[in-house]
Amino acid sequence: MDTRNLALLEGVARLGEEATARRIADKINLPQATAYRHIADLENLGLVERLGKRYCIGSRLYKLLALGTSESELGKALMPALSGMAEALGETTFAARLTDQGIDIFQTCAPAEPDGAIVVPSKGLRPASICSSAKAILAHVPKSLQAEVIAAAAPMFPDLPSPDADSLEAEYAQVRDKGIAYCIGEEDPDIASVAMPVRLQGALGQVCVGIVGPRGRIMRKLDKNLEKQMKFRRDMIDALQ
Repeated sequence: MDTRNLALLEGVARLGEEATARRIADKINLPQATAYRHIADLENLGLVERLGKRYCIGSRLYKLLALGTSESELGKALMPALSGMAEALGETTFAARLTDQGIDIFQTCAPAEPDGAIVVPSKGLRPASICSSAKAILAHVPKSLQAEVIAAAAPMFPDLPSPDADSLEAEYAQVRDKGIAYCIGEEDPDIASVAMPVRLQGALGQVCVGIVGPRGRIMRKLDKNLEKQMKFRRDMIDALQ
């Protein structure tokens, strides 16, 4: 891959929602015709995808990033923040990531002094269409990868509900707008979880952190300032990168 293609990928990642062909060309100082040609090459390789008039990082590149990210290193980096969040909020915290198999909870941390009975989620793959961790991550990946992850997870959780495509897209749009995802009784009527995407190497769509607990208690905390406290601690994680 030549340097212009790498520059184009960086331009797509940095421009985000504004990554039209013209904006990408201006960003990296290429003639628009040249930019179109290289974008087409990257699109054919699955490294970028077209969404209407704009472009985004492609499914294949997300998978490559997932394969190249060390779970143990991520766990070490996030554990202090998860521990601090657990103690401050009185609930179990978790970290999840995109892998080549789906959305995986790979780290949990229970508070030393909880606010009552706690919920500790099992590690491993999650139901991709309803879990807050999955929503927080999948909201920021291409639609083709969303569909692939959801389809792969469905047979693992046959007894759980499966929202329709329009409902899911509305939730993803809310996550992108508000920076927070919810699972209120969707997996278990007595349990609620809240997750927020975390930047990895400056980009969203790879990792999230969140809390989980009894539904009633989480809802009461949401009525107060839970979201603000979580965003504060999520921003601290982003600032460390």
